[in-house]
Amino acid sequence: MDRNSSARDEGTEINLLELVYAMLSHWLLLFIVTAVFGACAFCYSKFFIAPQYSASCTLFVLNRNNSNSLTSSDISASNALLKDYEILAGSRTVINQVIESLDLKYDEARPDKPSYSYAELKREISVSVPKDSRMLVVSVRDLNPNNAKLLADAVSKALVEQITKTMKTEAEILDTAVTPGGPVSPNVKKNTVVGAAIGFLLAAAWVFIRFISDDTIKSEEDVENHLGVPVLGSIPLDETEAPKKKRSEYRAEMKNVRRLYSGKERR
Repeated sequence: MDRNSSARDEGTEINLLELVYAMLSHWLLLFIVTAVFGACAFCYSKFFIAPQYSASCTLFVLNRNNSNSLTSSDISASNALLKDYEILAGSRTVINQVIESLDLKYDEARPDKPSYSYAELKREISVSVPKDSRMLVVSVRDLNPNNAKLLADAVSKALVEQITKTMKTEAEILDTAVTPGGPVSPNVKKNTVVGAAIGFLLAAAWVFIRFISDDTIKSEEDVENHLGVPVLGSIPLDETEAPKKKRSEYRAEMKNVRRLYSGKERR
């Protein structure tokens, strides 16, 4: 009884060597699926996603209580207010000022002129604060590299004016924006690698599921490994006969043989 139960347990375990062999035997499938998914991700990123360009300006913000000297309290106050500056950059006051200064309102007489609403322009603006720094980095993403530079400069200028006016704090632009030389998104290489990895994992998952769901006896070793009985001999099958049986069918047949054999011994 213990021998049969242990044989059944061994039959349910996954043999890693057999799994590796199953993967290697399906290498062509894995390669094709990986290549197809990678190619699809490349084509989609290259030809169907509009490239975006990013331009950035660097601002220096400092709260100076004494015009003649810089104290540690000035630095601490500046660091505490940086989050407020981030919120101010996305405020309606700053963005509407940019729209007015660059004449970005929609004009029915000139439908081809670049135009932005408050919501559209706000989505393109981002403000980051480098760690342990009193700097603000104002970035703008746009489909046009020249527009990205103009918008970044205009947003930074409007933000400096509002910081000085509203918060009574010193602020100035250290670095103006530069016209970007290339798009920052989409990342074609990264998307291609991710697409290929997804294809490989899907193909490998299919091979794995097929491997663990395969319940057939293919060789004499399978009989010994899964049923726990030695093979005394084998009879060649006719080519027209099915060469495989499910392990459950073999187990049922072996139980019948053991039952008949046990009955004869008692007699």
